[in-house]
Amino acid sequence: MADDLGDDWWSEEPAGEEKAEAQVESLTENEVHSPLKAQGRRDRKKRPHQETKKQISQAKKDESHNAHPDGEPKKKKRRKKKKMSEHLADAAQKPGTSEDLMALLHKQYQGKLSAIEMQELQLSDKSFLPSNSTSAPLSNYLKSCIPKWNNLVKKTKPVKPNACLLLLVTASAKRAVDLNRQGSEFKGQCVSAKLFAKHLKIQEQIKLLNKNGAHFAVGTPNRISALIQTDGLKVEETFYVILDWNWRDVKLRRMVDMPEVRQDLLELLRKHIIPATRNSEKLRIGLF
Repeated sequence: MADDLGDDWWSEEPAGEEKAEAQVESLTENEVHSPLKAQGRRDRKKRPHQETKKQISQAKKDESHNAHPDGEPKKKKRRKKKKMSEHLADAAQKPGTSEDLMALLHKQYQGKLSAIEMQELQLSDKSFLPSNSTSAPLSNYLKSCIPKWNNLVKKTKPVKPNACLLLLVTASAKRAVDLNRQGSEFKGQCVSAKLFAKHLKIQEQIKLLNKNGAHFAVGTPNRISALIQTDGLKVEETFYVILDWNWRDVKLRRMVDMPEVRQDLLELLRKHIIPATRNSEKLRIGLF
């Protein structure tokens, strides 16, 4: 059988065992050197970035040291935010005015009422008594604003059923009791009533007002609104509504700073007091 002359018959391939050994040596060398080469490449890539960070950090230290040669950099002072009690304390010396009341009503109902309804909340300066700008005690303030009170009491004896000549609105039952006591000098000999919920049932208050009415009444917004809605109290017969505006509790909150009381107060004003004031020339509002 003739040889295939197309092959390179003179080249010799390594034997099977020698070829295998050569492949093992080549693989071993690649496994050893490849991770080292890869690690070297990663090191070369990382090194400039790390050096840049070090340079930036050192530059900041040098800059800080140059700005403060003693080596103690000046700490930045954080601006402290005032607490709510501090804000209220700052405003404690500012007595309330009719403009404050109108601004509060506008803020509360803007966007919730129509343009016509918002217009109906507006009151002129004639609808207000002078504000308690001197922080006078209750009796002194009322005497200065209502100098003919005794004459009014004499003319209205007995008081019409469900009527109240002067209505004093405050934040709580305890405050109402204190104000009723503080107003003794101003009230004189007149019929007075306490219109709040603590220890007093609304049915008993309605019965009292139906029988005698009152010259002077002090109460909370929620209970006064409930009495008006049940016809136990008629503000059409009222001459003066005094808001205990400037008094603050132990947390320095005014009546209008207490969310639950503020809502009741503004609803009382919107639904009952302001409409009665607009429809009557005799009813006036005071901020004590």
